[in-house]
Amino acid sequence: MKRFIGICILITLIFTLSLCPTTVNAAQYPDTLRVGIYYGSAAVTAVDFKSSEGFSFGASSGKDYFPFRTVSNTNITVTKSPVCAYHVLYESYNNAEEMNSRIDALNSSGMSVFPAFYNSAYCVFGGNFSNQNDALWEAENSPVKGTPVAVSATALQIKDSSNGQVLFIMDIPSYGLAVYNANYHNPDALLTISGSASGTYRGGFECKSLSGDSLTLVNIVPVESYLYSVVCREMSPSWHVEALKVQAVCARNFALSRINYHKQNGFDVCRTVCCQAYSTTADQSKNVHTAVDETRGELLFYGSDLVQAVYSSSMGSTTESVEYVWGTPFPYLVSVDNSYEDTANINNGIWTKKLTKSRATEIMNSRGYNIGNVTDIIALEYSPNGRVIKLCVKGTNGEKIFERESCRTIFSEATYSQKYTVSAGGITTPPIVSVADSNGTKSLSLSSVAVLSGNNHPESVSGTVVATDGKATTTHRPTTSGGDPDTFVFSGEGWGHGVGMSQYGAKAMAEAGFGYQDILKHYYTGTNIQKAY
Repeated sequence: MKRFIGICILITLIFTLSLCPTTVNAAQYPDTLRVGIYYGSAAVTAVDFKSSEGFSFGASSGKDYFPFRTVSNTNITVTKSPVCAYHVLYESYNNAEEMNSRIDALNSSGMSVFPAFYNSAYCVFGGNFSNQNDALWEAENSPVKGTPVAVSATALQIKDSSNGQVLFIMDIPSYGLAVYNANYHNPDALLTISGSASGTYRGGFECKSLSGDSLTLVNIVPVESYLYSVVCREMSPSWHVEALKVQAVCARNFALSRINYHKQNGFDVCRTVCCQAYSTTADQSKNVHTAVDETRGELLFYGSDLVQAVYSSSMGSTTESVEYVWGTPFPYLVSVDNSYEDTANINNGIWTKKLTKSRATEIMNSRGYNIGNVTDIIALEYSPNGRVIKLCVKGTNGEKIFERESCRTIFSEATYSQKYTVSAGGITTPPIVSVADSNGTKSLSLSSVAVLSGNNHPESVSGTVVATDGKATTTHRPTTSGGDPDTFVFSGEGWGHGVGMSQYGAKAMAEAGFGYQDILKHYYTGTNIQKAY
């Protein structure tokens, strides 16, 4: 199962919560998403597209698509136009219909022309030249006279991948270059892309030149089609369909609560577990489609507010209240029973990981915490449900205190959840002794006990101590644990942040006969399900 760890989830919205449910305004929840595929450091210089049905291409603005032309070519490539690229502008029009009619007529007469979006007009372009003189000669000697033009540094082009023929030029930075299947009205129409996220996708794609020679690629896809790909990544398609329905509603909530989350890069959600795991259609199954289709448009609300339906793989016997992980309390993200989850028998449900002092030092330095060589890691405080909420890392030059989720993420290679204990090998532990005073007898660590010396001064004690009551003598010795004193051992249960729905818990509840609505209401306290579209 593709787990959702949620490393980059930060709940920063503070909702005004109402206990009275209100009518959902469907218009505020879009039915289309913009999903980032290649962007930032993963942006690309070119993208190849394949479609056995041909392509429709044009301009995009937000989630709107403005088709320019449909072609029968089955393999195309989108790149930036070369620097100092020149073309011949033959004619311009106010609409795509007139432009396409003229393109068809000129191509039929023996010329070779193609569409362009240039100077906010639908244009007929021809040629592809590296200098102005060649473009000028072509403009003056063509059967139809034209004007040589140079496209801008941000212009994009579509070429036929097999012969390099230019098929389209986009030279208006405020719009994206959009590529769809020729049958773009069909929500199940498919396109295949190249690159590290290669595969077949529903919907269309927007290409934009945001910096340098790189292209940002965004999948513009219906929400329900997006969910087909998310549910089968976040939960095994072989699981009970009621569990898959739970995942579908949670994923729909999560996506629609993050509209414009990646606005700075030009899309809503990304394809990684920063948002939700999303990729191609390859692993989709009938069960997944059933789960999405039978919950179509259903969203989870607390009063009139859309629920932050966070989830993670496994959580142990209880889920965690959100304030112990992200700080801000939410009345529907509180600790609930998770005993249906068979934690002991699932992958990494129960785990033990080791971390050397040298590796801990490397991690601290890489995160900018310069406390010298790590000497100790101590869990200072736990939540009522047994998750570490305050962790002290000591070094030769100081110490650093981590709180809440950072107690899991700082040493994430050794801590799969916040529910763990940490110890080091070779640690000497003082013995426990019974001490009587006027309030009774207490069991205390010998290191916290002081005794009166012969001159009536209190002195701390350590090492081996012999005590007597005048009748019997008892020897108390410290104990030293086994293992490497330079290695920390983390022992814990659960995988992920521990808030909201446990995926393995939902699986077990579904197998026990619970319906998806009951499972959702169990994990998200006081919520209700409404159909938004």
